[in-house]
Amino acid sequence: MLGVAWYRVRATLGHRWPGYLAIVLLIGLVGGVAMGSITGARRTQSTFPAYLAATHASDLQFQTSTTTGAAAFTNLTKKLAHLPHVEHVASAPDLLVVPSGPNGKALKSAFNDGDVLEIGSEGNMYFTQDRVTVAEGHMADPKSADQMVATAEAARLSGWHLGETVRFGAYTLAQVDQPDFTPLTGEPSMRFSAKLVGLVVFSSQIVDDDVDRFPTDILMTPALTAKLRASALYPTYGLRLEGGSRSVPAVEREIVNALPPDSTYSFHLTSVVEGEVERATKPEAIALGVFGIIAALAALFIAGQAISRRLWANGEDLDVLRSLGADRATMTADAMLGPLGAVLLGALLAVGIAMALSPLMPIGPARQVDPAPGVAFDWTVLLVGFAVLSIGLGALTVALAARRATQRYGERQESGRRSAVVEAAARAGLPEPALAGLRFSLERGRGRTAVPVRSALLGAVLAVAVVVATVTFGSSLGTLDSHPALYGWNWTYAFH
Repeated sequence: MLGVAWYRVRATLGHRWPGYLAIVLLIGLVGGVAMGSITGARRTQSTFPAYLAATHASDLQFQTSTTTGAAAFTNLTKKLAHLPHVEHVASAPDLLVVPSGPNGKALKSAFNDGDVLEIGSEGNMYFTQDRVTVAEGHMADPKSADQMVATAEAARLSGWHLGETVRFGAYTLAQVDQPDFTPLTGEPSMRFSAKLVGLVVFSSQIVDDDVDRFPTDILMTPALTAKLRASALYPTYGLRLEGGSRSVPAVEREIVNALPPDSTYSFHLTSVVEGEVERATKPEAIALGVFGIIAALAALFIAGQAISRRLWANGEDLDVLRSLGADRATMTADAMLGPLGAVLLGALLAVGIAMALSPLMPIGPARQVDPAPGVAFDWTVLLVGFAVLSIGLGALTVALAARRATQRYGERQESGRRSAVVEAAARAGLPEPALAGLRFSLERGRGRTAVPVRSALLGAVLAVAVVVATVTFGSSLGTLDSHPALYGWNWTYAFH
């Protein structure tokens, strides 16, 4: 049985291969887009949590006004490190430094307006803990005292470019506390230069709106921060906790008890930022997932129709085999072997196309901090998608082949069945050209010239439905984006 079928596949491949190729391409292209979209949806939704894990994100950050000098924040860092549930403490103090000109005098810049802040690093804050993501250039060497990185916005406001060496003047707390102090005329306590080696993205910037856009940061290395300790104040502390976000309430209480009674403080939870980013990326993930499901259904439907059409075209060959004494099993094997091979090749092609599309993902705000850009292997989606395409369409191929094996190609009366719509139009007295057009559109015809009318109509309906759904979703998302009041932003200006 299989020997006869295999011989027939090899003997007829020369004139049947265009039909098999059509099946392979339909399954591969549409199925690949479907798997790629679903993979992209999962990757879009999971990128930011993966980024937090890869960058050793703090579970809790806080800032207090009691830390007004190097000795003060050193003592507080030690206290925090000994609190229950605290694994590691790092900090990023604000630095009292401003750019200066060749004459050593401070330049009027975004630093004076408060739009740009110079921050340092203690305990490798933003270098190993809460590590920033490099968007352009490279990360500063933490052991180098003459390198720095900045956000793209900070570099733009400051008028700097990558590779530029900037002069700075540093001021002490005692100088700043003087009533007549101004950096434009005051003499800095220390002068230094640092080279801008990279543009970076902080985790808190992923879903910034206009309110949280400023101040934006320039980050100095731990080595340079150590030299500028006299110019440091108001550190932002980052704490990694043993129980993760579950330990945050208990640690917050311990921190409040450890501070002087008149202290002011503010807490920032990484879990809150994670929730904001995930809510921001959810519409894109849902859109990709829905599109992937629609494309998967389309792949199954269209490929199923292509397989049915291929088996229909081979119907006369089955009649010849039957007249030569072939049994049902032999005819079934002859009918299904070629389409089954095309289905398997198409499913493999779909997996390859899904992998080829993976570098385009994720989409949305989390893309800029994707810890693993490039080709991704979501084996769950790829294996399930391959199984659905190969097993689902394979089972359909076997069922259709078995049905074709029991039918005589020349005796199928349904192929010449007249359309009820055409008959009703004829009775209504429509002219012959209109009736001919309706017959071409709604009647299958006979023999090798028969066409799959119902599948063509269903395919057209599916295509229109996909277009309408896409346009409707895009329009709704655009309306939401352009009308902030619809998502709760019902004010026009904020200040503090």
